Amino acid sequence: MPLPEEKSNPRGVEWLWHSIVVRMYLSLIAKSVRSYTQEASLGALQNLTAGNGPMPMSVAQAVVQKENGLQHARKMLHVGDASVKKTAVSLLRNLSRNLSLRNEIAKETLPDLVSIIPDTVPTTDVLIETTASACYTLNNIIQTNYQNARDLLNTGGLHKIMAISADDSYGSNKASKAASVLLYSLWTHTELHNAYKKAQFKKTDFVNSRTSKAYHSVKD
Repeated sequence: MPLPEEKSNPRGVEWLWHSIVVRMYLSLIAKSVRSYTQEASLGALQNLTAGNGPMPMSVAQAVVQKENGLQHARKMLHVGDASVKKTAVSLLRNLSRNLSLRNEIAKETLPDLVSIIPDTVPTTDVLIETTASACYTLNNIIQTNYQNARDLLNTGGLHKIMAISADDSYGSNKASKAASVLLYSLWTHTELHNAYKKAQFKKTDFVNSRTSKAYHSVKD
C-alpha cells in the first residue's frame, strides 16, 4: 500500500500526517509537565495512527522512524498518571500493527510493556484497559519474530500474564482475554517449546480451552 507523499508545503488535511505535526505532539509529550497535555498529545497521535489505511501507516512511520518517538511513549509508561499511561500503551498498540515497525518497538519497549502488567488481576477500568492494550501490543510484536517471543520469556513476566489469563471475574474479562491471546500466540513458536519447558512451563499453560477460544475470536 503506497504511503501518502509528504509535501514541503502541506495544505488542509495534508497537515494531519505531516512529520511537523508529529514532531509537535512528541515535543509536547517530552517537555510538558502537565499530565493533561501529555494525555491529549498521546491521544492525538493515537487517533492519527488508528486503522490500517495509508495515512495511519504514514503517521506511525513518522513517529517511530523519522522522529524517534518511541523513547517518549516509553517514558510515559512509567508516569504516575494512570490515564496518561493507558493512552501511551494504546498508541504503542496502534504502532505495533505495522509489521515493519514491530522489531523497533520490541527493542525499545518490550521490557517496559511487561513491567506495567500488574502482578495481580487488574480491578479498575483504566488498569484493565492498560493491561489489555499491553498484552495486545506484545502479541503483535511477537507474532512474526520468535526472538521477540524469547525476549518476552526472558523478562520473567509470563507468570503474571498466566494469572491474568486464568481470572474469571467479569470486570477484568478484557484483560484476561488479551492475556489469553498472547499466551496462545507464544506457543505457536515451536522453536521455543524447549525453552518454555526449561522454564518449568507446560503446553497447557499456553494452550487450553480459554486461550484457544480467545485466540480464535480476536483479530487485532
